[in-house]
Amino acid sequence: FFFIKPKFIYFLSDQVISGHTGWVRCCAVDPSNEWFATGSADRTIIVWDLASGSRKITLTGHIGTVRDVVISARQPYLFSVGEDKMVKCWDLEANQVVRHYHGHLNGVYCAALHPSIDVLMTGGRDASVRVWDIRTKAEAMILTGHKNTIGSILTQPTNPQVVSGSFDSTVRLWDLAAGKTDVVLTNHKKSCSCSYHASY
Repeated sequence: FFFIKPKFIYFLSDQVISGHTGWVRCCAVDPSNEWFATGSADRTIIVWDLASGSRKITLTGHIGTVRDVVISARQPYLFSVGEDKMVKCWDLEANQVVRHYHGHLNGVYCAALHPSIDVLMTGGRDASVRVWDIRTKAEAMILTGHKNTIGSILTQPTNPQVVSGSFDSTVRLWDLAAGKTDVVLTNHKKSCSCSYHASY
């Protein structure tokens, strides 16, 4: 009997950045790879320089934990969602909120931007995925079917254009054009979170 020792890969921190006074709940990297943003239980969003790790600006306006931040690849916008039921659009050239999206009935936990059309998807404790027109702030549709908090949303240009993972132990693949569930995956026994293969 031979025991083969497993090989482990160890990663070392390049640097540790501090600035928030509460738990850091989310992080997103700018598509240009020059800066990144973090959201925290201290109700703030901090934009950091990626190379130096220095703080560029602190954005305030949420009155509850910031749960997710999403950075647009096509406009100078950052979107944030939080436990205060708020969905905000920040103009990073003016460093201020330019749009609010109202509709969620409880805390908002996740957000995703569609890669090819100007819509934002958000999900949270009201068990709905809400689809917003970024420009008009209109709620384009509500995708219902989950029975518990939605913890993650993914989008892609081809069907299924929206994928959501929920605390109800299911993953739903949505037909965005029809506004309904296309497939429900039920093999999990606990809360689900989603991620795409790198080829996406």
